[in-house]
Amino acid sequence: MKRLGILMKILKVTGFMKFATSFAGFIFMAGFGLQILEPGINHYWDGVWMAFVTSTTVGYGDYQAVSFLGRWLCVFLTIYGLIFFAALSGVVINYYTELSREGKKMDE
Repeated sequence: MKRLGILMKILKVTGFMKFATSFAGFIFMAGFGLQILEPGINHYWDGVWMAFVTSTTVGYGDYQAVSFLGRWLCVFLTIYGLIFFAALSGVVINYYTELSREGKKMDE
């Protein structure tokens, strides 16, 4: 339970929870945008899938942006995804650093 408290403290101090919420919201909004902009995407959830795959830089290739605005939206998704996952790794490292400090305090 103490570890969860440390994680929540780090999420609050860094503001990462707001960042994660905005990232998820952007993926769902981009899914709607891709459904409208891209002729090969006929369903909302296909657009969300493409937004998610693009933001994680996996890019399975089952959908591809062909319109000018769709490609720019995918560029923003990729940049936002790179920033998000880089920040996520920083939060995880911070969490384990705090756990290590707490463990050393308990040992003394």
